Amino acid sequence: MMDEQMRLREATAEDMPTLLSLIKEMLPFVANSPGDEVTTTVEELVRDGFGETKFFYVVLLEIVHDDAPAEAIGYSLYFYNYSTWVGRVLYMEDIFIRPEHHRKGYGTRLLKHLATIALSMQCQRLSWQGLVGDDSEKFYKRVGAHSNSVWSNYKLDPQSMSDLVATT
Repeated sequence: MMDEQMRLREATAEDMPTLLSLIKEMLPFVANSPGDEVTTTVEELVRDGFGETKFFYVVLLEIVHDDAPAEAIGYSLYFYNYSTWVGRVLYMEDIFIRPEHHRKGYGTRLLKHLATIALSMQCQRLSWQGLVGDDSEKFYKRVGAHSNSVWSNYKLDPQSMSDLVATT
C-alpha cells in the first residue's frame, strides 16, 4: 500500500510548465464566457515570476507517494497589493486543486499557508475574487471569509487602455 503525503512549497522557475498546465486545467471551472482562454506562456510566467521585477509568487500543492516523484495537484498564485485604508494586502489571484482531490482538507491547508505568509508580512488583509454561486463560495464562507457586496470589479483590457490613453 502506498503512503501519500501532501506537501506545500514555493514554486521555482522550473515549475512554470506545470503551473501553466494547472492554470489550463482550472479554465473550465472559471471561464466567464465562450472564448475565454489562457494566453499566458511559460516564458511570461518565468519572466514575471522570477525576473528582475517579481510580479507574483506561487505555492504548489503536491502529493508525494512512497518511491515516486511528487505530483502537483494544485496551486495558489498570489501577489502583494496596497490598500490606502488598511495598508499591506496579500491578494490571491488563483487557488486551484484538481477536483478529484477536493474535500480532503487540501484547500484549507493551502489557504492557511497563505494566511501565514500574509501575517508574517504584516498584511492587514488576504483578498481574492470568487465566482458567485460557485461551490467554492461555500468553502470560503466555511473558512471565515466574507464577500463584499458594495464594491464592483472593473477592468480595462489592452485595447481599452490604448483607447483611453489616445483620448484627448
